[in-house]
Amino acid sequence: MYLENARALVQGVMVLAFAAIAVWVHFEIGIILVFVMGFLLVQSSFTDWCIPDPFLKRLGYKKKLE
Repeated sequence: MYLENARALVQGVMVLAFAAIAVWVHFEIGIILVFVMGFLLVQSSFTDWCIPDPFLKRLGYKKKLE
């Protein structure tokens, strides 16, 4: 698995977890977390960098082009 795939996996799990928080724990906090995650996805599309990248690189994931 490449870094891009691992990044997408982490992002998908986080969106699902935040949606679950919105449904079962606290709606307002869950929606705020979903909006923050959406903002980070937009930022990632422009900069090709995401917050979990340093941690995923330590785990040994490499970019497809490396």
